[in-house]
Parts: sequence; C-alpha cells; structure tokens
Amino acid sequence: MSRYFYSIYGPTINDFLFLKRNLGFKYQTGEYELGKLDKIACQRDEGTIGITKDFADAVCSKQPNESEKSQNNRIQIVRQFAFYLNDTGYPSCIPNLPRFKSAYTPYIFTKEEITRFFSVCDQIKCSKRNPKTGMFFIPILFRLLYATGIRVGEAISLSVRDVDVENKYLKVRDSKNGKERIIPFSESLSIALKDYLQYRSQRPVLNGIDHLFVLPAGSISTSGLPYKWFRRILFMAGISHAGRGAGPRLHDLRHTFSVHSLVAMSEKGVDLYYSLPILSTYLGHQSLAATNQYVRLTSEMYPSLIESVNKVCPQIFPDHNKINCYESD
Repeated sequence: MSRYFYSIYGPTINDFLFLKRNLGFKYQTGEYELGKLDKIACQRDEGTIGITKDFADAVCSKQPNESEKSQNNRIQIVRQFAFYLNDTGYPSCIPNLPRFKSAYTPYIFTKEEITRFFSVCDQIKCSKRNPKTGMFFIPILFRLLYATGIRVGEAISLSVRDVDVENKYLKVRDSKNGKERIIPFSESLSIALKDYLQYRSQRPVLNGIDHLFVLPAGSISTSGLPYKWFRRILFMAGISHAGRGAGPRLHDLRHTFSVHSLVAMSEKGVDLYYSLPILSTYLGHQSLAATNQYVRLTSEMYPSLIESVNKVCPQIFPDHNKINCYESD
C-alpha cells in the first residue's frame, strides 16, 4: 500500500482496498478519501470499529470550497466502505447520498465543426526550433480521441507497443476502471497513426522511449498541454468557448464520439437495443447505466434517434425540458 493508516480502521481499510483491487479497480481516489476518514477517526480518538451516525456526519460534511459533485463522489466511497464493514461483522451507519444532478450538459460537436476543427489541426506547423512543442503529436492525439472515444488520460498513457496499426486496434491498459480493453479503429486512423509513427521514428532522441505521445525533446506530455492546444484550435476554428468549466471541454470529444457512433449505427439499421451495450463495452463502462448517464442526447439535435431509442428503452434519455422544470421547483 502506498498510504499508511493510523486509526483503528487502518487494517480494515487495507483489507477493503485489497478486495477492490483484486476486483480490478485501481481505487486510488478511494484510497485518498479513506485516508481522510482515517485522519478524522484519529482526531476523534475512535476506539471501536463501526461507523456511527455521528462519525458518518463528521466524515461526510461538506468541506470548504468543495463542489456538490466532489462531495457526492466522496460520500459514495464512504458508503461503499460502510457496506463492507456491515458485511464483515461491524455494524455501521450508511450515510445518505445527497441529491445531486450535474448542471453541465456535454457539448456535442456537429459534423461540420469536427471538420473545421481537424482542418485547423492540419494547417498548424510544428516548429523545429521548439523541442517542447505539443504540436508534435497534437493532431494525431485529437484524431485518436474523436475516432475511438478513449479518455485523454488513457491516450496519454499509451505506449508504442499498445498500438497495432496493421491489425487496427489499440490496447488500453491504464483505464479509469483499472481494466484492460481492446479498441478497434478505422483504416483512416490506421493511416494517420502510421504517418505519425514514421515521423516519430525520424527523431533519434526518441529511440527507446516507449510512450506513444511525447514531446520532440523526449519528455512525456501531461494532460494539461493537450487542453491548452484544444482551446487554441477551437478559437482558430471559430468554435466559441463559454469559459472555464462551461465547455466545450476536451472530454467532449469522447461525448461526441459516443453520440456520433449511436447515430451512425442507427442510420445503418442497427437495433439500438444492441448498439447501446456495444457502445458501453467499447467505452469501458461498468454498466449500461453508466453509458446512459454518459451520453446525453438532446432531442433538438437527433429527434429521430431519441424516438427510436425510447421505443426500445422508454425514458432512457429523459425529456430535458421536464428535468429543468422539476429542478426549478
């Protein structure tokens, strides 16, 4: 374990983390949040294992400058640990999960916007004098995100050996849920990746560096660098940005991939009863419910798709107007 726990809950927390990781979860955030629980238990001098109502309130209370989403995620972890304690013979209070609904609506790029976006990517030149320019890999990185729907963190973690351009698939090892998955991709992306790898091989300094996306000098990129280029390309493509936290976000390329994939499958006559589980697996979600929450379609953009989905799965994509009215109450 990378973290030490000092309260009476320490051994139980370690057992819980061991169980989670053996189920395939990284659970790094969970370990961090349970470290806070451990700290509060020490401060309160808790002498008995078993989360009381008072202790649960102390652990789950809203922290300074904490968003509702962050608090909700933190309480989810405490609840999982409390359920584990109950299952292992330590009666514990299960904290209530506060009502929370994200106010953010993913930005779904139109096909015309995507075309403009990548047109700008292709026109920007990489400076040979700048050994730290992100333009060395930015165009192919953004194409990979849109063409496969993988997360930017998963893409940044890819190694050269994870990408098979001949058989047209990549292997995601460092995923959010800690599970490997195989992602097939198109012929056009295969050609683009071949061009990038050939260009990459022409720089001797990169020989022996396993990461797929690196700077010309050989250093590894952080996820912050692609975001800066994303904002810049949006501006040059004439796609307005509503400000920090309002989008479009780099992560919205994943949302756009998901929506465009559903539309493409629907247009080809694929029954959405089958396409939704396929998309869920492709995205690396644990359940279909996660895909339902992840891909928020609007009836204004794809009314025919919404109609066809609701014929099979009624209300899987709820009426946003009704939701807004309910929330305003």
